[in-house]
Amino acid sequence: MTIAKAVLEQLFELDLSACEVTVCLASSPKDEALPRFERLVLSAGLTEVFRTVATYNLAHYKREHSTGNLVLRSYAVESKPDSYEVEHLDLSAYESILEQVSPLSALADLEVFQEDKIFISGLRFYVITVQPPSGDPVYFFRLYTAKKMLERSRLFAIVFNDGVYDRITEPTFLFDHNIDCVSYNNIIFIFKKENFYEIFRFFEMIRKVAKATLDTIRDTVPILNFDEFARDCEGHLAKLEKLRNIAAKPYWGKITIENIKKVIEKNKLAVKIAQTDAGEMLVYDPSDKWVLLKLLDDDYLWSLMTGHIYEVTGKRELEE
Repeated sequence: MTIAKAVLEQLFELDLSACEVTVCLASSPKDEALPRFERLVLSAGLTEVFRTVATYNLAHYKREHSTGNLVLRSYAVESKPDSYEVEHLDLSAYESILEQVSPLSALADLEVFQEDKIFISGLRFYVITVQPPSGDPVYFFRLYTAKKMLERSRLFAIVFNDGVYDRITEPTFLFDHNIDCVSYNNIIFIFKKENFYEIFRFFEMIRKVAKATLDTIRDTVPILNFDEFARDCEGHLAKLEKLRNIAAKPYWGKITIENIKKVIEKNKLAVKIAQTDAGEMLVYDPSDKWVLLKLLDDDYLWSLMTGHIYEVTGKRELEE
């Protein structure tokens, strides 16, 4: 059993009715990666509503897991999980995410939400924190923006009071019963990948590591017009994702020009090799901006079943 599977099963066994529930809003301007957290002061009734949201979501995935309808997968940058697949990642490998959620380890120290306009304008997500009587807390994350506030919505609400209906004019938060991801024992389980990316500003993180990844490729793979290759990668988010994926490959650092030449020949790829004073070097072709990235990411596979060669996307290694 993998660590992630063991953690997920521990999560399913928690009795949330015996846990303390705290809800925090997270806000940050677009140019700031680290969010600021503030606690909501909740009535007993509203606390139970948020507890129900957490319980409902865990019960749903527990039921799918017990019937064999849920498949746990390791997180892969390019994957597009089906509805029955839940990806997971180890937070220890993502320092930027750990840094963002670290304030949640001291809930009592967080300020109480005071409806500050600047804070509201930067709303990014909220967290339902469930603290068992013993052990680590569980964090349920949900994407949230100021647009979800009734005050900033195109919709309007009315309420029946003293025999007549009236419009609600006070700022009102609108919540739902969905959860985007859950963190427990240093493992994050991702239910909605695009929202997970938004919550943790994943693309901004990818941009920050892109330079280091490109430097590694420069030192490892001989590319004749590398600066042009790097410039095209840095200006495209999907390519930055792929660069990070390449750097995480277990074979990275062991790859040689001879290995690369064999793959090019086997798959008949349109990648030229130039002979220079420094030896053989790959030539980046700006008219085909993806072929070199796909080559480095090992996207060309031969099928034993069909005998054909395929270009694959969204692949992930199978777990033992």
